[in-house]
Amino acid sequence: MDLDIEPHREKMNTQDLETRFKDEDDPFRFVIVCAMWITGFDVPTLSTLYLDKPLKSHTLMQAIARANRISEGKNNGLIVDYIETYTALLDALAIYGSGGDEGGGGGVEKPEPPVKPKEELIKQLEEALEATETFLQDEVNFDLQELINADGLHKLAAMEKAVNAVYTNDETKRKFQVLAREVFKKYKALQPDKVLNQYAPRKNAIDVIYTAIEDNIESADVADIMRKIQNVVDESIENMVAEPGHNEEKIIDLSGLDFDLLEQYFLKTKNKNIVVQSLKDKVEKQLKRMVERNPLTVDYYKRYQEIIEEYNRGKDEVVIKETFRKLIELVNSYSEEEADTKREGLTDEQKAIFDILRHGKKLEEKEKNEIKKISIKLLDELKKEKLKVEQWADKSVTAAAVFNYVNKTLFEVLPYPTYQTDDIDLRTNLVYEHLKHQYFGGGMSIYGQY
Repeated sequence: MDLDIEPHREKMNTQDLETRFKDEDDPFRFVIVCAMWITGFDVPTLSTLYLDKPLKSHTLMQAIARANRISEGKNNGLIVDYIETYTALLDALAIYGSGGDEGGGGGVEKPEPPVKPKEELIKQLEEALEATETFLQDEVNFDLQELINADGLHKLAAMEKAVNAVYTNDETKRKFQVLAREVFKKYKALQPDKVLNQYAPRKNAIDVIYTAIEDNIESADVADIMRKIQNVVDESIENMVAEPGHNEEKIIDLSGLDFDLLEQYFLKTKNKNIVVQSLKDKVEKQLKRMVERNPLTVDYYKRYQEIIEEYNRGKDEVVIKETFRKLIELVNSYSEEEADTKREGLTDEQKAIFDILRHGKKLEEKEKNEIKKISIKLLDELKKEKLKVEQWADKSVTAAAVFNYVNKTLFEVLPYPTYQTDDIDLRTNLVYEHLKHQYFGGGMSIYGQY
């Protein structure tokens, strides 16, 4: 063999290969093990184990467990057996599954074999496929064969119809996702067996619907389908995504929606559920972000939840149209809130403090301007020093200093008798809790760097 072992030996002697292999982002992905890492070496992200060495008892059990650890995004491990270890595995399981009693007798029940017969796996896959198809047919009135048998533009129309059916309400969407994941799990358990060829069309049709709904599109075909489905919607939101700040996701600005264009499309389309779902998801994302940045805007989110609860209770077109109208009204009312922030000459973070201080009070214009100045100054002073301490809320001394500063400032500057002692205590706690959750320390907050 012409294999030069020296570079690999040098890596073994000079690099921390254990740490590198455990790092899922490290390109070091493949390792040949003789003995050392077979047992007692935990790598949850390890997905595939190749066996070409006879193993027995606890060594075999621990080796197989290397690929069977739970990790995010990992459904199962794959064990490729070159030497028919299955018999030895059953022997090991008999020993350790019965508490180490190798003597037999005593009526100890044999543990369930870790590998199911292929016939049973096929039966489970068939049951999972039938359950999903029955759900689509009986609960949302869509025949999966329509998508499987369609081609060309007919496949596009079938795809739109399928997604719209699954989007009947949030419950049907969740139920389909659960059933589909069960199909994928049973299908994967049989790979790479050729028997899967006869089930592939049904599984792939379910997969296309699932990936479209998950918005995790990988294939060009599905991407084209979804672009067609949401073409008009996307045109209306072309300018609604602002540039993200430091460590932030893209910010959804619903004020950029062209609701006239969206409504024209909505009234004409047969698949209204898709449009409602698309709008609903964008509104929810915006409202969650809004409440994080300003807790006094939680009423908007409560109104949204009421709209969606009503939508999920009804399935006819009247309810769908009413949901669409109410979502637009909600967005428009929040747009007025944003306009109010701009009129006040405040940033989002200043407006959050301002809203906490003025909530529940009928203020004269002079008092309102005074509260505005107090909000700006209070936040500026805290950001200069106290909120810059790393993880300030986890340090009792710094946390107490922030609370006391807020309390002392509000007692000194909030106008009396508009604000009584109880008012000040309440607002101190509200401001402190807001700071605690949205200002992380080290000059970072949910609003960005400061």
